[in-house]
Amino acid sequence: MMSRAWLYLAAVAILISIRIYSSLAKSPTHQLFDSADALFVWSPYQLVVASFLTLFAELAFIRWIAVEIRVFAYFKNLALLLCFVGFGLGCVLARHALRWPVALKALMGLLLVVRMPWRSGKALESLSQGLGAATDIELWTTSNVWNWLDFVAVILLTAILFLLLVWIFVPLGQIVGRQMNLAPKALTSYSWNLLGSLLGILSFLAASRMMFPPWVWLGIVLAGAAMLQATAKDRVLIFSLIIPLVLLLHDPSAPDHYAIWTPYQQIEYTRSYAANGDFAVGGLKVNHTGYQAIVNLSADFLARHPKLLKEPQEENPYNVPFRFSGASPSVLIVGSGTGDDVAAALRHGSSLVDAVEIDPAILAIGRHEHPEHPYDSPIVSTYRTGGRAFLKRTSRR
Repeated sequence: MMSRAWLYLAAVAILISIRIYSSLAKSPTHQLFDSADALFVWSPYQLVVASFLTLFAELAFIRWIAVEIRVFAYFKNLALLLCFVGFGLGCVLARHALRWPVALKALMGLLLVVRMPWRSGKALESLSQGLGAATDIELWTTSNVWNWLDFVAVILLTAILFLLLVWIFVPLGQIVGRQMNLAPKALTSYSWNLLGSLLGILSFLAASRMMFPPWVWLGIVLAGAAMLQATAKDRVLIFSLIIPLVLLLHDPSAPDHYAIWTPYQQIEYTRSYAANGDFAVGGLKVNHTGYQAIVNLSADFLARHPKLLKEPQEENPYNVPFRFSGASPSVLIVGSGTGDDVAAALRHGSSLVDAVEIDPAILAIGRHEHPEHPYDSPIVSTYRTGGRAFLKRTSRR
């Protein structure tokens, strides 16, 4: 299986080849992406496609960048505002040449910066800490030593990310603004714009529900951009960018390590084994952050591995609550995850267990991976919903 580094280098090589081809393809009579600028005619098709892409791309970038860059996870409105700024700037420039070359370079540049396999993850995760080095703001942690160089570097990197995200949406705003101005009736243009926007929202909702990865989302964005081009050569050029996009966004997987994009978050799962080959721990990360470990605390497993626990078995965090419960308790677990708390409830003779977990992928991993198979017990009822929604509906106390 190719590593991320090799996939990244292959994507860079393809992008360089596409760049060389596009330079050679230019001629005095034809400049790439120029012919579309002459189409100042009313086109419901262009308005619907551009409106669709605007909403679909906004949701895709907001979700993807919040996973890859942690500071955006806490300030998701920031990504939304940057998309609005780019779209609004495009509306202002509706009568100017479409900025497709800049938008495509910005899109691929954003992917190259965010997905760089050499220490980019740590650099992007530390943006919040770097921004927190300013004396008038504190985000998560602050440094005891002021470092102007680090702070300026973080500011520059953040500004680059902001600008790249803004530039991506400029041509979409230009097309929507142009078509809204050219429409014979304002109500007609708003109707087509609303239709395209609703289709974009519903399409991204469907893509999330089907747990498609980001290369599918952003591949749709590129395919839609290609559909907005006036010439076959321009369409082929944009479609060719889907190949490096897939290479950059693909996460190589193995039997003991894989990633899933659920309707709510990205999940990475890794299996670890004991020296004798027994399953020891299943590590679960959510959005690149440690979330939960699947552990086997059954009596026979602990007997085979007495050094696994650092504390007495009854003082393990999963077992502690049952030191204060009565005999055969009925248990509600909100956020049951992969099933460690459910397994603990079963080990302590619970009479009934309601396990509430909203993420279908985490629940599936627990069913398949947990060595104690707690979700298979007939006394366990699972509810795939949010905790608040469950508490509003249940009659049990």
